[in-house]
Amino acid sequence: MITKSQTPEVSLDEGTRKAKRHFEEIWSNAIVAKERWQAIAFLLAAALICSIWGLIHLGGMPKSVLYVLERDKAGNVNYAGPVKPVDMDARTWDLVKVEALKKFLTSWRTVTTDRKAVNDNWDRAFLFVGEGSQAKTLLNAWFEENNPLRRSEKGELVSVRFKTYDVEGAHTYGLWWEEATSTLAGQIVSRKTWHARVTYAMRIPSSERAREENSLGMLITELSANEVQQ
Repeated sequence: MITKSQTPEVSLDEGTRKAKRHFEEIWSNAIVAKERWQAIAFLLAAALICSIWGLIHLGGMPKSVLYVLERDKAGNVNYAGPVKPVDMDARTWDLVKVEALKKFLTSWRTVTTDRKAVNDNWDRAFLFVGEGSQAKTLLNAWFEENNPLRRSEKGELVSVRFKTYDVEGAHTYGLWWEEATSTLAGQIVSRKTWHARVTYAMRIPSSERAREENSLGMLITELSANEVQQ
C-alpha cells in the first residue's frame, strides 16, 4: 500500500526516467548527434570570427589620449602626453613642442658652477637627439669644443633666455634665444642672440629616464646654430 508521503518520490523517479529516456532517444542516434555537434561547432566558429572582426575594428578606431595641459602666467605651456590630442589646435601643439625644445636648449647651452647640474644638463641634452643622427654628431663636437665643466672652472657662466620661434616646415622649427655670459661675480661679459634650425621626429623614448625628461618624444635629427649679427 502506497502512502501519501511516498507519492512525490514515485513521481520524481518516473520524471527522471522519462527525461533519461528522452535524452537517450535524441542523442543515441549517431546521425542526429553528428548534426547537432556540427551545428554547435558552426556557431562557435561564427562567434570566434565575430570576435576577431570586432577586435580588428576596435583596433582601427581613433583613440582618445588623456593629456595634461597647463599654461603659466608667462604663457609657457606644460604638457604630458605622447601624441597630439584630436581637440588641440595647431598653435597650441606648436607651443607644446617648442616647450620641449626650450628644455633642450637650456640643457645644451647653460653653464653653471654646480658640477652635478652641468653633468645632468649634458646627459639631458642627448635625450633630445636621435641616435646616429647629424644632430648627435654636432652635439658631440660642440661639447668637446665647449666643455661646460672646463668653462665653469675658468669662471665662465652662461644663462639662456628664450626669445621666439617660427615654423619652418612640417617637422622643422626656427628658434631664437639670448645667451648671457658672466663672471663668477655676476658681471656680464657679453650678450649674444643665437638662432637654431631644428628638424625632429616624434618617437616615445624606450628608457624610463628619457620618458621622464622627454615625455613628448621629440628627437632632433638635424641641428644647426649660428650667432645672429645685430
